[in-house]
Formats: sequence, structure tokens, C-alpha cells
Amino acid sequence: MRPPRRSAGLDPIRILSVSDSESYLKWATQLLSGLPDVEGRVFLIDNPILPTAEQIANAVAGTAWQHREIPVIARSDLAQVIADHSPDIILGAATGPIVAQVFLTAHNRADRPALVSGLPGMGLPASGKGMNYRRLMDAFIAHSFAEVTAYTEASAEAQVPCEVLLGRLPMLRTEGIPQLTTSTITEAAPPTSGPASSRAPHAASSAVPRTLVFAPQAKVPAERAEREAIIAALAEFADRNPESTAVVKMRSRPGEFETHHEQHSYFAILADFRTRRVPGADRIELGYGPLSEFLSPGSALVTVSSTAALESIDRGVPTLLVSDFGFSAELLNDVFADSGATGTLAEVAAGDIGFPEPEWLAENYFHPDDGQLRRSLGLLATRARAAQLPNRRSASLKQKRLLLRAELRTVTPAPIISAYRKLRYAR
Repeated sequence: MRPPRRSAGLDPIRILSVSDSESYLKWATQLLSGLPDVEGRVFLIDNPILPTAEQIANAVAGTAWQHREIPVIARSDLAQVIADHSPDIILGAATGPIVAQVFLTAHNRADRPALVSGLPGMGLPASGKGMNYRRLMDAFIAHSFAEVTAYTEASAEAQVPCEVLLGRLPMLRTEGIPQLTTSTITEAAPPTSGPASSRAPHAASSAVPRTLVFAPQAKVPAERAEREAIIAALAEFADRNPESTAVVKMRSRPGEFETHHEQHSYFAILADFRTRRVPGADRIELGYGPLSEFLSPGSALVTVSSTAALESIDRGVPTLLVSDFGFSAELLNDVFADSGATGTLAEVAAGDIGFPEPEWLAENYFHPDDGQLRRSLGLLATRARAAQLPNRRSASLKQKRLLLRAELRTVTPAPIISAYRKLRYAR
């Protein structure tokens, strides 16, 4: 467990965090563990995507909450929990509808705390829908200069008046720009035929990784054929390199829930490949546990779009963003298009994995941590104690209506909703 950080000249602040899923819990506990002079309280709220005990343990590994119980509360307990702890700040580290309920409960208090939210990884493209659910917040934490710009624009368009704060992703530990430092085991295989890589030649790794880790993202790519192509490349790598290991680093076990639903699971696709006796498929392993355990010297990471890529880069591990499916807002990977670490599935099969350009790293997520986030949160806490935070009564009413519509959609039959919409838009 990391010791709590201390910094001279900062008044301690009390932050109460509420999460609903594994990814948000990981972000919250890492964020609070890295902020100096913070008295943190972390809760999970009971909901359909509540993480299992194993997922919780993986999420809090390496933080101040490792080996500590994370209380699970009901939505009806929110008001009492807030009253019991009297926080200066509430961190809405959860999906939009849960944050909306948490913030609405907190906002109605006479001594309301400051309301802060954010996303548990890369936040581009900025979503107006996400800002709507968080319309009562006082501040939103973004993780790069580009994200600050995008969310400032999104908040203005959605008419959500909040401050957008810049904070480094808490799982990134390097002080400056990461350097390629990993060791390797064998000379790379000759290049295979296929589309040319957009990676800069000097950024490429010169040897085959000892362990090739694929980090899935639940939402992309969406098509089963695209996911099968990824497993096929991993199988070819495993078949061509018997001294190496290919791993699909799973976020959950079958039956467990994640923040986003996965339609075509890699677990099922790999089982199908093994049934069809695809060469190399039986040598692909399924990995569980904290990602950090897989980012050892001699490893390399491949992904389509995942914050795991940033964790890998942060540790100096060769990292490749698959280019076969393109780069776009829909694929949640547009930010990586000019990183210098993109490559094809043919290069994955060859074990030819590169590393981003230093210029891209400086502009995207690896800016210096100058302590400004903690100072900004301290100012919000001071305003909360002095009752100087705005009373957004009209926004509170909008939030209630939004939550009511969301609740109705869960209990009202789809044909009735469809008929209502037709009548509404016919007016």
C-alpha cells in the first residue's frame, strides 16, 4: 500500500467518492491516493454492474485502499452517508445516471459539498449526454490539454456551467516523458506482406516480445469479424514464436459485469478458434488481475482503443494501436492516429511493436503534474465550507426530469414509449 502523500501549505480536504463499476473504482482510488492532504472515503453503490470481490481487489491494488473493505450502499442510503461524513467534495466516480442521483442528493443539502466528476480513462470524444447527467457538477476532471478543450466546448454546448480541471491520469507514474525501456528475447521475424504501418521507423521495437498482451475494449471494435481478426493475429504470433506467450488480458470473468456491455466476447471467440484447431489458438492465454502484473520487462501491449495503452506506454513497454479498423470518434481511438505507435494486425502477428513519438506524448496525457489539480480542489473545498457554491435550482429540476424519464424507460413497455414519441414529434 502506498503511503499517503503530504504537502506543506495545503489545508486537508474531505472527499467522499461514490463509484458503481470496476473501472470507476480504480480511477477514484488511484486519484485519491495520489492527492496530498486528502481524507478520502470510498463507497460503491449497489447497481446492476457492481464489481465482484475479485474485481474490487484488482481495482484497488497498489492504492491506499488495498486490503481494505469498500462499503456497498443502497441508493436510499446516499443522503445519510453524506450527512455522516460531511465531505467538502463529493467525487461522482460513476456512470452518468448514478452521478446524476448522487449529485442531486448532495445538491439539496443546506451545506452542500462541491460536486466533482470525471471519466476513468481517455475521455475523447467529449459527450454532451455525459455532461447532461453531470449538469449539477462544479468541476470536471479532464486528463489532457485536448480533453480540457473538448469538455470546455461540450459543457458550453450542453449549458452545463462547470470548471474543467486538468489532472494527469492517476495510473500514470512517470515524472516526465516515458522512454522505451523494456527488454526483449529474440530478433524480430521478417516483415509480413500487408498494409504499410504509419509508425515512424525509429519508434519500432527491434525484437519479438516475450509476452504479447492484447487489452480488449468492451465497445470497440463492434463487429465479430473484426474481433476474430485480432484473435487470428494473436494465434499467428503464438504459432510463429513458440518461445513467446500471447495473452488476452480480460477485464472480467464470464458472468461478471463491466462498465460497458460486450456483445461478442473474446472468451467465446477464442473458444471457437480452439474448437476449430486454428494453429496457435491453444497457446493464447486468458489473463486476469491488475494490468500492471502483465506489463513486465519483455512484454508488449496491443489494443484498438483502451486506457491500457497509456499504462503500457507509461512503463516504457512497446505499445501498438491497431490501425486495420481505422481511427475515429466512433472507435474511441482518434487521439492515437498521429501517435507514431499505430500498426497493422500483420505487424502484430510478426511481433513488430513500436512506441509513440515524444512530441505526441507531451501533448497527450503525459504533461507534467504541477499540483494544480489539488490546488483547484482545495479552492472548491474552501468555497463549499463558506457556502459560496452556486444554487442551481433550475438545473436541479432538469436533473430530476432526466432521471424520471430514465426510470420510466426501465419499467415502461417499449411499444408504449414508441407510441409516445410518435405523438410527441407529430405535434
